[in-house]
Amino acid sequence: MSTGNEKVKSLGELRVYAPSRGNLALASEALPRTRVADPKPYEPVRRPKLTPVAPRPRRKTLLEVLREYKFLPKTLAVVVILAMAAALIITISGFNNISEAQKEINNLTKKVSQMESAVEKTNVDLLFSIDVGAAHAAAEEAGMSYPTAENYGR
Repeated sequence: MSTGNEKVKSLGELRVYAPSRGNLALASEALPRTRVADPKPYEPVRRPKLTPVAPRPRRKTLLEVLREYKFLPKTLAVVVILAMAAALIITISGFNNISEAQKEINNLTKKVSQMESAVEKTNVDLLFSIDVGAAHAAAEEAGMSYPTAENYGR
């Protein structure tokens, strides 16, 4: 330890350490005219005490509100049932309309096929029909005649 009258030879000897939790470097050894303050005791910062406030009234949930009003759940149930019934009726009527349209389509398809077969039959009759007068003329040219009583066998 030095007495303070000596001359300082290096910077390391001049270093003064900062106070930390009760550890203080004695600067008076290095610098005789420096005075080190006594450390202040640590006092934690305290938060002010909160005074209790009167509690706010609790908000009611939707379920609690609905339970208070007894008519609302019943009305809601009736409305939901009516909405479901309306949806069911609309769906059934839609299926009914579709089935009626399908019946009409089937009837028209059947009539078209009958007409096509009738036209085909008429075309076949027309193609294979022969003129009676032309047939008589062809038969006479070929030497054919009407049969006589001698041509019939007994």
